Amino acid sequence: MSSIAKEILTKTAHALPIITKSAQPKSLYRALKVMDNKGIGETVTTTKLINKGFTDCYYKVTDVKLRGPELNHGKAYGVEVWKGKVLNEGKPVEIRGGLKWNWIKYTPTTEHVVAPIKA
Repeated sequence: MSSIAKEILTKTAHALPIITKSAQPKSLYRALKVMDNKGIGETVTTTKLINKGFTDCYYKVTDVKLRGPELNHGKAYGVEVWKGKVLNEGKPVEIRGGLKWNWIKYTPTTEHVVAPIKA
């Protein structure tokens, strides 16, 4: 062990770093890859929509195809819900803007109930 490493260890022995959730923004694919089953079945939304007050707009992820050396790229598909209404008759569509926006897991409250699909 180098003298620099020993010095760092002795100075920081009582102040070990605390590992917390990443505070940096996440692309859709980075957010999905750490979820169970690659995020399939989860609901996701962008922080942009939440900040603008669209709290009942999200995607329910149905399929994910991750690629790249760190699985930070790919395609994701899901059922789109806009202002509480299911769009495209509930058929999965490609989730656009996966690398463009910051994505988070969406947890609906009791006031955000999805409207039933009209047949």
